[in-house]
Amino acid sequence: MPRVPKPSNLTHNGVDILNAIRNGSSATYQDRVPIATQENIREVGNAIMQYQPTQNEFLNQLVNRIARVLITNKSYENPLRRFKKGLMENGEAIEEVFVNIARAHEFDPILSEKTVFKREIPDVSAVFHKMNYQNFYKTTISNEQLRQAFLSYDGIDDLIARIVDSLYSGSEFDEFIIMKQLIVDAANAGKMYPVQVPEPTAENAKTIVSKIKAVSNQLEFMSNTYNPMGVMTYTKKPNQILIIDAAFDALIDVEVLASAFNMSKAEFMGQRVLIDNFGTLTGCVACLVDEEWFMVFDNLITFTENYNGEGLYWNYFYHVWKTFSTSPFNNAILFTTTAESVANVTITPKNVNVPLGGVQQFTAAVTGAGYIPKEVNWSVSGVQPTKAQIDWTGKLLVPPDELNNTLTVTARSKYDPTKTDTAIVTISDSLSPVREVNVSPKTSTMTKNTTKQMTAEVILNTAAPLGVVWSITGSPLAEISASGLVTLGDIANDVTLTVTAAAVADTSVYGTATINAKA
Repeated sequence: MPRVPKPSNLTHNGVDILNAIRNGSSATYQDRVPIATQENIREVGNAIMQYQPTQNEFLNQLVNRIARVLITNKSYENPLRRFKKGLMENGEAIEEVFVNIARAHEFDPILSEKTVFKREIPDVSAVFHKMNYQNFYKTTISNEQLRQAFLSYDGIDDLIARIVDSLYSGSEFDEFIIMKQLIVDAANAGKMYPVQVPEPTAENAKTIVSKIKAVSNQLEFMSNTYNPMGVMTYTKKPNQILIIDAAFDALIDVEVLASAFNMSKAEFMGQRVLIDNFGTLTGCVACLVDEEWFMVFDNLITFTENYNGEGLYWNYFYHVWKTFSTSPFNNAILFTTTAESVANVTITPKNVNVPLGGVQQFTAAVTGAGYIPKEVNWSVSGVQPTKAQIDWTGKLLVPPDELNNTLTVTARSKYDPTKTDTAIVTISDSLSPVREVNVSPKTSTMTKNTTKQMTAEVILNTAAPLGVVWSITGSPLAEISASGLVTLGDIANDVTLTVTAAAVADTSVYGTATINAKA
């Protein structure tokens, strides 16, 4: 489970910090450095600066114990901080699992005699969010900067501020930009449900608020419309977060907007996140997301340092590793002035032969204008009652007892159900024992009078021999042995050779590879 760092009670008083460092240091350090008071800051500084190991120990404690605590607590202060899940201390990937709602069955005492012990497999979906950000930030502290820190009562505070501001500001700004980019990427990929609103003005602000309220109300009811995975889910108003840009926010009365969420102004301010803009998202003025939509974790926060004796300075490195992602199971709405429309849905492949007991993967491309969702609903049908099934990814499974000779696979746009495409599946009588043959290397180069070893992987549907029959075309001076060894003779010109490996168990199933032969 991720851990959110607890707020620190560390004071910024320079004397307190000096004594906290002394208390956590070695006996040698404590012997050389006196207890700090407001009157002896310079004396403490002289004791530290006169001995290099003491300098190193002081700065090590200052950065790793003091500055790190400040940065860790500040790391939850970017405008989108409330969406961060915390520190994931173990592992690089987070598995997110969603169990869809159960399906209702009609009561039938007669049928129950046959189905009472039949299994009902839960509709479970899972995605992995992997660590995808590993950066570090660097700052330098010179001997002179350290010496100046002991010239005044506020010197230590200024030194800490220099360290924290330099490292934290870079990290915090980058984190904010990347979290905004998650919105941009999700919208461009069709992972947010778009709702068109008019170009905001002071006159139509209430009209836009009414549309936001209507969508917010809809999210409270179970639906598969507003999340990219199409699972049945809902988001209650206390769990809805409105992210709004500065220009749109300036046009809208916050109290009017709060009333749309049935909240007081004070309550609503906790559900509203103000950002400067939505980057490259043309026309986007706001988005409404489930508070669990962002999947942002800290994986590592640590300091390292080294001292440059030649240059008389310390380099400090602030390493931050993070996971930036979004959940496909949670609701996310994009309010935009652009017009969204689906032009076409295209299935690949369009015509295919599938044997009884076989599997076929289909894909569907949705094209159109605006930030349209790219997801489709799959279905399969036939003249006779259909036993074949197709899942949400487009994978068709044809059982051995399928009654139809031909099936129709349909992909229907989720955003615009009037836009569809179909593919025709011809069912063959029997299932080949061989699913496919893969030849390696798929593409390669040879020169004349050399040899090359080819390999073949046979993937089976049912138990069968794994052998292949090799052949080669393209030149009479090219031969291939029973073990897949290609021998190229003294060719006069460059040629392209095709190597074929046909499965022994079913020679109609084969794989090929290309060799570019050089004279």
